Amino acid sequence: MVPSVQQLRDCYQLDRQVADVTGAHETLGHILALEWVCAARPAPLTERPERPVTRQLAAAENWLAVRDAAGQDPPSEVEWRRLGLGLPVWLAGNSDFSYGVWRMLGWLLGELREPPEELWQRDPDGSIPPWEQRYVTPPKPDSPAWLAARQRRRDRQRAEALAAWQRVRGRAPVLI
Repeated sequence: MVPSVQQLRDCYQLDRQVADVTGAHETLGHILALEWVCAARPAPLTERPERPVTRQLAAAENWLAVRDAAGQDPPSEVEWRRLGLGLPVWLAGNSDFSYGVWRMLGWLLGELREPPEELWQRDPDGSIPPWEQRYVTPPKPDSPAWLAARQRRRDRQRAEALAAWQRVRGRAPVLI
């Protein structure tokens, strides 16, 4: 199912609020992936400038994102060529960021049913009821509880990305 324009707006607005308060790399991945698809911004991992962003381009970027989020080695020269990239330009190495890119592009491509952020449930008139308001608390990175929660989240995300990578790793999109 393709997200509606309102869902895209809501997701972007929620992500901007979370990013402004927390600076979370995962959320930044959501934002840059959505800005790439919807605006004149280079691709978040490869900095591809091509326009319009086709399904094939998004699938290639998504394949790279899940690969990095799963902690896999960079693509081989053959895989780079299949992706239509001569020189390997890949802004990888931050699995949180790549996980965010993968979650956003997977949702936009219809591969993931859930949006990367839980969206507001709007009233029939389009307004957001008061109980749907979300508040973001700044992280306390020195807190042992915060560090433990962050590690559990990263472990869960890595396991999710690794499971997805196992399903798609032999199916690199061909763009040449």
